[in-house]
Amino acid sequence: MRDDFAEEVKRVIASRANQRCSNPDCRATTCGPQDDPAKFLNFGVAAHITAASPGGPRYDATLTSEQRSSASNGIWLCQNCAKLVDNDESQFDVGLLKAWKYIREHDARMSIGQTAPPVQDTDSQRKCRKILQWVGKQVMLVKMATPQQEMSMGARPWASQYVAVLECNEFYVRLKVNDAITRSIPLENLRFGRDDKYGCIELLEYSR
Repeated sequence: MRDDFAEEVKRVIASRANQRCSNPDCRATTCGPQDDPAKFLNFGVAAHITAASPGGPRYDATLTSEQRSSASNGIWLCQNCAKLVDNDESQFDVGLLKAWKYIREHDARMSIGQTAPPVQDTDSQRKCRKILQWVGKQVMLVKMATPQQEMSMGARPWASQYVAVLECNEFYVRLKVNDAITRSIPLENLRFGRDDKYGCIELLEYSR
C-alpha cells in the first residue's frame, strides 16, 4: 500500500510553494494557460520527501501512514527536479529537501501582496519592442561599414534604403526590401538611428 497524497493535500503543497519548483537552482513556474481558455497546464509534482511506500527514495519506517501522506512530508517540484531527486537519494537527502521546502515557502510567504520587481529586459527584447512599433511601416535600413572599412574611410554608411518591417521577434527582424525580396537580420547586428527627414527610425546594420 502506498501512502499517496490526497488531491486537497497536493493543492496545499502547490499553493504553499506558490506553484514554483522548490529547487533553488530551478524555481520554474509550474502552472500556466493552455491555448484553450478553459484549460491550464501543470508541470508540477507534489513529491514525497520520504517515500510513500517501502523501497522508495528516503523511506522512513518510523512515520505513520498519516504522517507519510501529510502536507508536511511533501515538497513541490517541477517534473524534471522530481525525477532528479528520486534518482539520486544520496545526494538529495531528507535534510536537503526539507531545507528547499522551507526556503521556497518562506519566499512565497514574503512575496504575498508585494509588487513584483520590474523585469530586466535583455538588449534583444528592448530592440524587438522598439521595432514592433514599426510593423507594416517604412523605415530606413542603413548598411554600416565594417570595422575594417571604418578604419580606412571613416564611419559613414556603406548603403541605405527604405524597407517595410514585416515582423520581429527576440532573434531577428524580417524586412520587405521590394516586391520580390525579403531579408531577415539578426537583432544582435542592429543598432538604431533616426531619419528626421521622413520621421522614422533607422536600422543600422553592422557586419560581424
